Amino acid sequence: MSAAPQAYQLKVRLLGISPMIWRRVLVSESTTLRELHGILQVAMGWEGIHLFVFDIHAVRYGSSELQAGNPDVPL
Repeated sequence: MSAAPQAYQLKVRLLGISPMIWRRVLVSESTTLRELHGILQVAMGWEGIHLFVFDIHAVRYGSSELQAGNPDVPL
């Protein structure tokens, strides 16, 4: 019997904006940062026209144009 897939519940807030804007999303443990970027674009109603970067434990992951870490590594 295989283990059930894990999911993460994320609460995403925009900083420096009043009133607070936030979304709660559920993502699979296999979701990559590139995929998370797309999920957040949809959840926030954005059009995905900007580069993205995630800072995780002092490592930057993001759009290849930023020469950051690999955004295709699963969460």
